[in-house]
Amino acid sequence: MKCMSIIPVVLLSVCVLGASGCDKKKETAAKGTPTPTQTASEADWCAEHGVPESICTRCNSKLIAEFKQKGDWCKEHNLPESQCIECNPDLKEKFEAMKSKTGK
Repeated sequence: MKCMSIIPVVLLSVCVLGASGCDKKKETAAKGTPTPTQTASEADWCAEHGVPESICTRCNSKLIAEFKQKGDWCKEHNLPESQCIECNPDLKEKFEAMKSKTGK
């Protein structure tokens, strides 16, 4: 009979651990490309190129393949289309709004 009382506890534990794992995946997904309403932290800001460091292909060429795979690539300027201010001048305001207000 003791075995039957342990089963609900074990099932509850598995559910709680599973749910906490899902939250981690959402956090990881949310850390992808920042949106215009997000502000990049000072540590994640590439001052030289004016984009978050975590998506700066000029500083981290390993990111290029990922952007190309998504179809987000400007061949003319050799940048992700989502970062190409030459083709999309409105992006300059987007990235300025994302820049950390404390670090600049």
